[in-house]
Amino acid sequence: MAYPNQITLKFTTLLISILAFVTRETIANYPIHISITNNLSPNPTSLTVHCKSKDDDLGFHTLTHLGKYTFTFRKSAFPIFSSTLFFCSFTWSASPYRHYLDIYNQKHMDCTQCDWYINNTGGCYWESATDGTLCFPWKSIELNQLMDGNSTSKM
Repeated sequence: MAYPNQITLKFTTLLISILAFVTRETIANYPIHISITNNLSPNPTSLTVHCKSKDDDLGFHTLTHLGKYTFTFRKSAFPIFSSTLFFCSFTWSASPYRHYLDIYNQKHMDCTQCDWYINNTGGCYWESATDGTLCFPWKSIELNQLMDGNSTSKM
């Protein structure tokens, strides 16, 4: 015969398991939409974008002036153990450098529609949670690999 404390413990464990599963499914199925717009100036030029996460390489995309690249993903269901991070590199003909930005960092961003505008000094995005524009300088910059095979150098 089961004692009342054992029944309560089993019921509580079952309830917590069900709630954890429902919460994980709700969070995991919540899509994040990213758009990146080429806003280089004063001389508009094509911008090459290459975005990656730990699990996904989204490839190279070339954007004309004011052209847009978009992608959608689902963030990590358990950010305590592993959070979603997408970073991108940006190159254009007027600069000999490859520029990097974190386009989505689950630990620091709360947007579901992140609209980025890339300029010469970094990028800005509109965040719905604060109803404001946040701008960031390049996270890092490195010299593009030279034609003679020399390695890249980071700044």
